[in-house]
Amino acid sequence: MLKKLNIYQVLKFVCAAVVIITSLWSLAYPGDHILFKFSQFFLGLMFLFSGFSELKANRKTYAIISFSVSLFSILVFITTLLSRKG
Repeated sequence: MLKKLNIYQVLKFVCAAVVIITSLWSLAYPGDHILFKFSQFFLGLMFLFSGFSELKANRKTYAIISFSVSLFSILVFITTLLSRKG
């Protein structure tokens, strides 16, 4: 099973684990708003690596959707990072 995984799938699983951990942590401590921002960033990275994995598997429609969701998620991260609130 490990031979079938490429580097993009491994990075996607690592980002998914980071998203789960930061989301659970932010649920446990709701006053810490920086974790929401980093969870959004790693969610964008997860979709980016998913898009590369789909592109490598020659599924261009799913790759375009993953890249567009990744772009949107990273733009949301940047705008919330630059906002003056919280």
